[in-house]
Amino acid sequence: MAFNLGINVVEVDGRATPSIAATPVNVAGLLLVSQRGVPNLAVNLHGFTDFVANFGSFINTAFGAHAVRGFFDNGGGQAYAVRIVGSNSQAARVTLNDRAAVPVATLRVTAGNRGRQDPGVWGNRLAVTITDHPRATSAVPAQIIGANAEPFVLADGQSIQVTVNGAAPAVTLTFSSSAFANIGQASAEEVAATINRQTAALRAGVTPNRRVILVSATPGTASRLSVVDGAPPGAAAALGFTAGAGTANSGSSLTGGTTVAALQSVGGLLRGSAVQVESRGHMIAGGNVVSPMAEGAQLIVTVDGGTPQPITFTAGDFVNGLGGITSGEVVAAINRQAQGFTAALTFDNRVVFMSNTFGPSSTIAVTGPPGPPPPQSAMTAVGFVAGDAAIPGVRQIRALDTVLENYKLVTWTNGLPGVTPAIVTRLRSVEFDVVVSQGGVEVERFESLSMQSGLDYFAPTVINDQASGSRFVTLTDLASGSGVGLNAPAQGTFALGATLATAGSDGNPPSDINYIGDPALRTGLYAFDTAKIQLLACPDTTSPGVVAAALAYCENRGDMMFVGAAPRGLDLEGIKTYASAFRGRKVYGALYAPWIEVVNPLDTSGANPRLNIPPTGHVLGTYARITDARGVWKAPAGDEAQLRNAIGVEFDMTDTDHTDLVKNGSVNGIRAIPGAGIIIDASRTLSTDTRWTFVNVRRLFNFVKASLREGLSFVRQEPHSEELRRTVKFNVITPFLLGLWRQGAFGSDPPDKVFSVICDASNNPPAEVNLGNFKVEVYFYPVKPAETIIIVVGQQESGGTSKDI
Repeated sequence: MAFNLGINVVEVDGRATPSIAATPVNVAGLLLVSQRGVPNLAVNLHGFTDFVANFGSFINTAFGAHAVRGFFDNGGGQAYAVRIVGSNSQAARVTLNDRAAVPVATLRVTAGNRGRQDPGVWGNRLAVTITDHPRATSAVPAQIIGANAEPFVLADGQSIQVTVNGAAPAVTLTFSSSAFANIGQASAEEVAATINRQTAALRAGVTPNRRVILVSATPGTASRLSVVDGAPPGAAAALGFTAGAGTANSGSSLTGGTTVAALQSVGGLLRGSAVQVESRGHMIAGGNVVSPMAEGAQLIVTVDGGTPQPITFTAGDFVNGLGGITSGEVVAAINRQAQGFTAALTFDNRVVFMSNTFGPSSTIAVTGPPGPPPPQSAMTAVGFVAGDAAIPGVRQIRALDTVLENYKLVTWTNGLPGVTPAIVTRLRSVEFDVVVSQGGVEVERFESLSMQSGLDYFAPTVINDQASGSRFVTLTDLASGSGVGLNAPAQGTFALGATLATAGSDGNPPSDINYIGDPALRTGLYAFDTAKIQLLACPDTTSPGVVAAALAYCENRGDMMFVGAAPRGLDLEGIKTYASAFRGRKVYGALYAPWIEVVNPLDTSGANPRLNIPPTGHVLGTYARITDARGVWKAPAGDEAQLRNAIGVEFDMTDTDHTDLVKNGSVNGIRAIPGAGIIIDASRTLSTDTRWTFVNVRRLFNFVKASLREGLSFVRQEPHSEELRRTVKFNVITPFLLGLWRQGAFGSDPPDKVFSVICDASNNPPAEVNLGNFKVEVYFYPVKPAETIIIVVGQQESGGTSKDI
């Protein structure tokens, strides 16, 4: 490192040693049955609203939602939930057809969440609506493309004259040698820049094949360009705008075979965008408006093959009456009555009728009333002459190859099959909205999606995005093969699950195998493999097979504890018998009984206001609340362990009954205690070894193990020396344990009496060092709860004297 003169400050790590940070101890994992949710996926929750968003709300057939609600209501802050489904479950779906003349399937919409299928009958309430929502719609102005490519052989002072939209005088554009590096070898960019500096009535651009294009600045029916040579010697021939000096070159149409077009705007267009080059059905009067017109004269206009509609003219339509009509007044009178079409004027003041729709079905026909036309007929006055014909709309769909923003040009492959009149043509991109509704209420809207897979807004990519995609549906591209644009889904509203074959199904109730899962596939319990949880519950099953698997899973993880409930309907002996199958010397779990009563959230009639549910969610939340307030070493039981929102218990028990249940069955009682409420009244694990009897002891050891594992990660690959062992023992582990001792985790004896750390040559002999092993031994005496209170009350002889008064 180079140092500057003066004072230089360099930051180094120094001799400080990383400290051990306390790991979380209250993150719960709930394996449950729910209304909806992606099966076997651990979803992080920070409140009940997160659960509803991912798993739905309360249902009559499961307790998962109640457990999650109980956890957060009682003080829990974070949980992971995994949905379990049985066999034959199916996600609701619907297949959407495309827009081809003979429609074929293009998209499959399936009930899901962020790209994953979400089975269940819940999906049968979903529907999707497809509506067109193009990102770009642009008029096509009049334009002329030069026939020659660069370089252009120009000379100083040469010019062209361009008549723009029929306006006089023509715009003269002069080319000066000062504007070119070499005017005799002029580039297309130099020519375009020279033109653009001289006028705002039109703009010049450069096509990808290096030709100059001239574009009217004003689109619409009056848009037109014509080019002739300027004063001799002219430049039109050199640029390819005319076959000879003085010859007009008009540009009010896109020529057949063209693969390039200038637009009014290219905003919203990208390379790869699907676009429709489409025109309106229209009819242009062959002559100009002439006076007079008869009172009540009519035109009959038929739009898109619909019902003919009369357009009637009266003297009130014109400032100077029927004898002095003008083209602008004629157009205004028509548009006041028009339905489904519009009238306008061309550059030379002729009236044009246009359907308001675009494409092949866009047509318009203009005729006079039946019978011979009177001398002052509307057809004659508006300017129609024999031979005037209606021109139907056209539509060609292409994918854009190039979008040139500086010149507002786009290109595509495969030229247009015929002439397309610019005055009634637009270019419109093909995108659509996907609106998701549930029960008839809109819940999501994704705007302006495309079926072009190369675009960022390709519909399946957007809808299936795991971070920002739909929480209700997934999309599958069925590759319709109908081609660009036509493969977009047809507009309409489509219900999911409308047939038996496509309906969502919850399937059979989950079996033990569904709950236990497959470690290779990370299903069931193993869906929690990547989630950092310390508490585990399965509120929807009390199956012995599932409980045994859950206890084994916690033991294998080493830093987790299972919290379960005895089945409903058992008496005290039945509960003890049920628990006996799970008791052992060291068991990473605890059981609670009986079930608790809560307000039934699904009761709308008052017939069933109370509901019995397993207490596991409430117990987990109470664990979290007491840990946050008192520490993980505080037993989660006693008056402080009140179950919030519990309003009763399945049955009451006496102190004798409860003592028998706890001591002989290792099951913790949930009791209604006068003055205290519904509380957890014991804190036993299922362990028979007295060293592991209490829940707080089990949780404290889990906490210390996890904290040491993460806090000592810095030791990996460090030189194994006596200095490292001393650092770990005295600078890292001992301060951590002292902190716990000061908070009361190890009782009130001096530190050297309640914990010890061994990390020296005695447990790291050379043979172990050579193997790359680094061993630390940590022993501590965990604080135990005062579970049985013994109060001795007796009599003593009176020893009072006058001195005591």
